[in-house]
Amino acid sequence: MTPSLNPDLGEFVSTIYSRAFKPQKVQAKQLATELKLIEKDIGADLGVDPQILRDVQNFLLALSAVMLRKPQTTLHPPTIIVNRQAAVDISNPLAPHPISLALVRLQTESKRPEGVGYEAHVRGEAALAAALITSLRRCCPGEDIFVATPHRIQRQAVRAALGQAQLTDLVREMEDLALEQSPERHPLGTVTVDTIERLQGSEAGFVICLFSLPLQAVPDLPFLLERRRLNVAISRAKTLCILIASSVVLRPPVSVLAKDETAKGYTFLRAFEDRAWSSTITLDVDKF
Repeated sequence: MTPSLNPDLGEFVSTIYSRAFKPQKVQAKQLATELKLIEKDIGADLGVDPQILRDVQNFLLALSAVMLRKPQTTLHPPTIIVNRQAAVDISNPLAPHPISLALVRLQTESKRPEGVGYEAHVRGEAALAAALITSLRRCCPGEDIFVATPHRIQRQAVRAALGQAQLTDLVREMEDLALEQSPERHPLGTVTVDTIERLQGSEAGFVICLFSLPLQAVPDLPFLLERRRLNVAISRAKTLCILIASSVVLRPPVSVLAKDETAKGYTFLRAFEDRAWSSTITLDVDKF
């Protein structure tokens, strides 16, 4: 059976695998409409840092705008434009853009003399992931969400940022909303936060990949830039992959790329970056 993927995701995956992909024809409009529902949450207290939440809302609403061919000023377009002719009617100027690849360039800041430490950066990254999960759960309650983490410390930080009580309240609220919208009970999607190795072999509608590091964590780059690890994380997504990365990961020192496997991983990461709609989010980690 030929897999159904949006052209950008299918073309990106084909940089490693030579296989045919059948383009989806309805995902873009459905997802764009659902993401636009986030407008209703602007200014609401959803239990996560309000500034991060607002940045995430702007990011997701901008994705919706691009899909609906509306103007937006938040996202930078990809440098490689994938041919979408097979997926949309290019003669129709209102045909939606199918988008599956999105990139958040995370910048963490601190006023402390020692700068941003690794654990502080991880907590900031986790807060960003929690805001993404919260927003996606509210507008797309039926979709499964994976948060793919290279390290266990990231998994623990995201789970802590979500908070068991808060997540329970969110699920209950989504259940009430689903019952209001339809007399038939629709199953809610699940949220899974785990290491990449443990997610291998499974898929979700939304996948949030945590591949950011602070500047002083250069020694960890070879582990992070392993192509197999990147491929497993990104390829879990059926609808939308949001990759969170930082400047030291996206532009590593040349010395890090001396190893062939690391260089291959970086090439794969750059292929994603070139095809993704992207934005920068800056976090003050002193508050976490």
